[in-house]
Amino acid sequence: MAKSNHGRIGEALELLNEGLLPFVERELQSVYGKKWKDAAKQAIREDRGALKGNNINWDTQNLLLVMWDQWNAVFRNTLGHAERSLVSEMRDLRNHWAHQTPFSGDDAYRALDSIARLLTAVSASQADGAPPPAQPSMCSATLSHTAPWSLSARPRVRRLNCTSRLFR
Repeated sequence: MAKSNHGRIGEALELLNEGLLPFVERELQSVYGKKWKDAAKQAIREDRGALKGNNINWDTQNLLLVMWDQWNAVFRNTLGHAERSLVSEMRDLRNHWAHQTPFSGDDAYRALDSIARLLTAVSASQADGAPPPAQPSMCSATLSHTAPWSLSARPRVRRLNCTSRLFR
């Protein structure tokens, strides 16, 4: 059975978590030293089970929240404005995913592309070192017109073939 868009996005969010975790911890440690966990805890809500003693539950929501809240102090030193926008987009995406919002094919494609871009920006191996999905070397589409006589009609994408792990 084919994967649903919701399932694809869920798998991509898991990869995002795996790729962001070492980056977030490394960047927090480089700025705050041994007190990096204290700085991270300030951004995380305790009432949702995110903190267990001195340990942090690094789910995707918490990673993105810490990145957002610690942006000026930590992450703007290594990432740019575009990546901050991606972090914001990923926070919204994760919330929509967690609340079972349906995703269209276009929404899913954008989500996977944005996740790949953020993983690439932090040099995560989960990005497969592949170029962004919009590049022809990574994805190819089979196009068809509605009818041969309809030269003015916009072509429709019938099949999208992407080789990145995120698009499988």
